[in-house]
Amino acid sequence: MNKDDLLRLLDLQGKEPPKEVADPIITPADQPPADDLSPTALRLDAWGLRRGADLLAESHRLQQTNLDALAVADFHGAAFEFDPALVGKCQDALRRAFLDQLLQTPAYRALHAQTRLDPVAAGIAATAFGEQFAALRQGHERGPSKDEAGDSLDAEMATLRAIGKAVAEAGKEVEECREACAALGLGPGSPGSNDPHAIAALFRRVRSSPTLRRICELAGRYRRLAQSRQRRKATHGIDDVVGVVLDGDVGRLLPTELARLADDDLTDDLLRRLVERQAMCREHHATEPVGKGPICVVVDESGSMAGPKVETAKALALALAWVARQQRRWCALVAYSGESGERLLALPPGRWDEAALADWLESFIGRGSDLDVPLRELPGYFRRLRCPAGVTDVVAVTDALVRVPGDVRDAFNAWKKESQVRVISLVIRSRPGDLAGVSDEVHVVDHLGVEAEAVGRVLGI
Repeated sequence: MNKDDLLRLLDLQGKEPPKEVADPIITPADQPPADDLSPTALRLDAWGLRRGADLLAESHRLQQTNLDALAVADFHGAAFEFDPALVGKCQDALRRAFLDQLLQTPAYRALHAQTRLDPVAAGIAATAFGEQFAALRQGHERGPSKDEAGDSLDAEMATLRAIGKAVAEAGKEVEECREACAALGLGPGSPGSNDPHAIAALFRRVRSSPTLRRICELAGRYRRLAQSRQRRKATHGIDDVVGVVLDGDVGRLLPTELARLADDDLTDDLLRRLVERQAMCREHHATEPVGKGPICVVVDESGSMAGPKVETAKALALALAWVARQQRRWCALVAYSGESGERLLALPPGRWDEAALADWLESFIGRGSDLDVPLRELPGYFRRLRCPAGVTDVVAVTDALVRVPGDVRDAFNAWKKESQVRVISLVIRSRPGDLAGVSDEVHVVDHLGVEAEAVGRVLGI
């Protein structure tokens, strides 16, 4: 046996080594190739791009900035996406530098906690971002090339100033939107609070009306005072389960509702109904159940009430409507000016008519006569409004020295006793006159500020 036979037997014949194969290059589907530039500065899907185009078409303010749909999509994504992420390179280096700095600021992160996954708040923030970026672009001193834009210290400082203005403006407008929604019945947990079109339309109307903006701002202060006053009220322990009611209290959910949490197909529906306070919960009676009827707020709209007086009065009326909703009570708003006419609005415990409520707040009669509280007309108003029966609180706000004829006083007091009505009157910078004879409580105040004890008393009903 020779050497060749031995190699053949041991299968040790020499072979050429295989050629080395380079590792395959894997490029994620959501990233462009390294040598390409992305049209957007953020990683956005098709929905994000489409939302940018829709927002640009809807917003007159964004159209005035001359930004394209891709830029608007970036700014909307920065506000709406749960975890916005930048791409490696963007066709618009200045926009990427702007967003890079924006995402790193603490003020943005605080704002993002309020706007993420909220289409209305995200749209408001995106508009503020877009306006400041457009101003930055107009005044930006470009470097030697577009790729070097933003590298200089001056450019970086200009970008930071624009970002600070954008975040501050966005935060202010988002807060205004929340205040307006809460004041007009679309706050968190209220029916309709998940309707972005209604919320956006309501915010645009409030933003364009100085009167509504002022009333909603004041209503927020009164509402916070009402929350404090309501918490101070003594409550009794829970005794008996008496029925089922629609609410959003997790601790009182029925077992059938809790069982939905175990089903992936039904969980989302239950969570939605919890947010809108439409889930089925146990209803309890307190130790001393007290039947509560409607709340009716009568606002004097004579000419002397024009301006800050009527704005604070209507803001107080909104806060009382909020109290009525929290107590599941029917509410009515009455604007009255002597024999010159009236405006009536019913607000049931469910979803309110936001447009009708805004109309009631914006309108003003501006006339009047000697009797600026509808003592003759109020029983008829209750019938027209289909006011439910029950212990009723009537809050009257006026600045007039009221003169009440004897027959009117006697007839009103008889109706008040028969209908279980309690009247609380707030008189602004005037004497109550004969109004004291038809009121259970009369408070004379210099103004309807939150610091006034009479205002706190009314909001604690």
